[in-house]
Amino acid sequence: MADEATENEVLSNAQYHALTMVIGKSHLDEVAKSPAHYYARFLAPDRVQPDPTPAMVLGSATHTAILEPHLFDEQYVLAPQIRRGTKAWAEWEAKAEGKTLLKQEDYDTIQRMAEAVHNHPASRFLLELPGQVEQTVRWRDETTDQDCKCRPDWRSSDGRLVVDVKTTEHADPRMFAQSVAKFRYHVQSHWYLRGTGATQFLFVAVEKSAPYLVAVYVATPEMLAAGARAADRDLALIAECKAADRWPGYPDTIQPLDLPRWCDD
Repeated sequence: MADEATENEVLSNAQYHALTMVIGKSHLDEVAKSPAHYYARFLAPDRVQPDPTPAMVLGSATHTAILEPHLFDEQYVLAPQIRRGTKAWAEWEAKAEGKTLLKQEDYDTIQRMAEAVHNHPASRFLLELPGQVEQTVRWRDETTDQDCKCRPDWRSSDGRLVVDVKTTEHADPRMFAQSVAKFRYHVQSHWYLRGTGATQFLFVAVEKSAPYLVAVYVATPEMLAAGARAADRDLALIAECKAADRWPGYPDTIQPLDLPRWCDD
């Protein structure tokens, strides 16, 4: 469990991710793969920070367009019709003065997703409430004695609600629930409530292609409980590996392998 006291900080996204020794949701995801994955990403002396993928750039830009539209033009610029990764692209990046270049099709998609979210009655209602965007929260986990962090997309000023914007291929409940399981959003929902002390976690899911449909979901008590169990296991494993200074990968022995349960053939 988290200590009651939390610390709110105004940090840039880069500063937040630079807190590699403070445990966030991405840390839990890595150790859930294996402790070796966790060590390689966060602790290895020769670790290399990977460049953001195009999907990550699109997601970050969409968050800015939806949650902080006044900052969009300060952080992003429309690129000419040239291929990403070419010399011409690099030259334009050098001229962009730190702004991220966006291809025309990505720029258009971002604007349409942002418009869809702001036109949706439920998401518009939530995001027009008084609140703060992307404030870092830090706390000390009293069970494992580890420093922890989270950075909610949006939190209401009364401290009760946390809203997270998700770009997705499918926002319908059946398919989005699969995304929740695949990307461990249930862990995130609990983790953010644990850190902030909020009582409700809501997803704003917006599709990345026309007609850019939007759906808003609240995490159920069952989802939050499942996230809590996973987070507790992950935290305990990190603490155990740190204490032993041992970061194992997959088993060293030969293992049986069967088809997944959903495969009938």
